[in-house]
Amino acid sequence: MRMAIAMLLAFAGVVAPVRASDADADFATFLSRWREAVATNDAEAVASLTQVPFLFESEPRDRQTVARTVVPALLTADVRRCLRTATPLREDDRYVLSCAPYLFYLGRVDGQWRWVEFAADGEA
Repeated sequence: MRMAIAMLLAFAGVVAPVRASDADADFATFLSRWREAVATNDAEAVASLTQVPFLFESEPRDRQTVARTVVPALLTADVRRCLRTATPLREDDRYVLSCAPYLFYLGRVDGQWRWVEFAADGEA
């Protein structure tokens, strides 16, 4: 459902794909680092770029648990491959990447970009 809404908003011009000229330098740097960590399946690096506590399976998870449990559960080989090129869509003050079966939300926390949450993609 969220993906359908995001697509409708994109067509309406409310949510826009990020182009290099639109992205602020901080986000572009963060996204590059996050994608590299994801692509190489570096769970520790992904965890270091994640806002903790991170809610997973209805429980707040610390950095170590994100690396040990969350990363392997959510970032499967297919999802990692998709995240390499998924187009970030602006959603209010954050960005969302869609890689079935999940949506990945990236936002600022205390001035720093972080992976802040995920959601199941109802369209997947």
